[in-house]
Amino acid sequence: MRKIIKEEVDDVMKVITLGESGVGKTCIINRYIKDIFEEKSLSTIGIKFAYKQVKLENGKFINIKLVDTAGQEKFRALTKSYFKNVDAVLFIFSINNQESFDNIINWINLFNENHNGKEGIPMYLIRNKSDQDRIVQKYVVDEFIIKNKYKYYETSAKENSGINELFQDLCEDLYKFFVETGGKRRREQSTQKLSKYDGKNGISICNCMKLN
Repeated sequence: MRKIIKEEVDDVMKVITLGESGVGKTCIINRYIKDIFEEKSLSTIGIKFAYKQVKLENGKFINIKLVDTAGQEKFRALTKSYFKNVDAVLFIFSINNQESFDNIINWINLFNENHNGKEGIPMYLIRNKSDQDRIVQKYVVDEFIIKNKYKYYETSAKENSGINELFQDLCEDLYKFFVETGGKRRREQSTQKLSKYDGKNGISICNCMKLN
């Protein structure tokens, strides 16, 4: 039986997912944390979160807290309350939902108006459901990326495409940003113990997601 990895980064880096209801925020997190996909996943009510420890290219480990937010308007005030001290943001839309892309700018503005963390934190634009028929045109997305200078990933939680690559890149960026901004900063300490070792991927995981 493998032992739990001893070399940990105590700091927990907070990553929040933002986007309209139904774009697949929960499915992306479930695929990454548990490697599962539920075809008929229920919409998130309120806020959920999950933890994972990731091994970086330099051999160090980083702990991330993934915050899964509700996309419905009625939960908007609750969602905003979790913008405090966020270390990275994933703005997510669905390839088969034009409105979900059109409203990304609203989520960006909402975040920029309410977060109180450091400037220059990693921000990603994620086009989910790549397995579906395209409605959002590629040239429109390309123009948005160039204008806003966000990193961009195309994912499919259903087919497990682009998910691991996205989060590995994100964690590398988080560590780089953490070092460049002076190392140890304000951090919340995780009360969840990373209790399982995944020998295949070289990571310890907390196999859970619960209401905050």
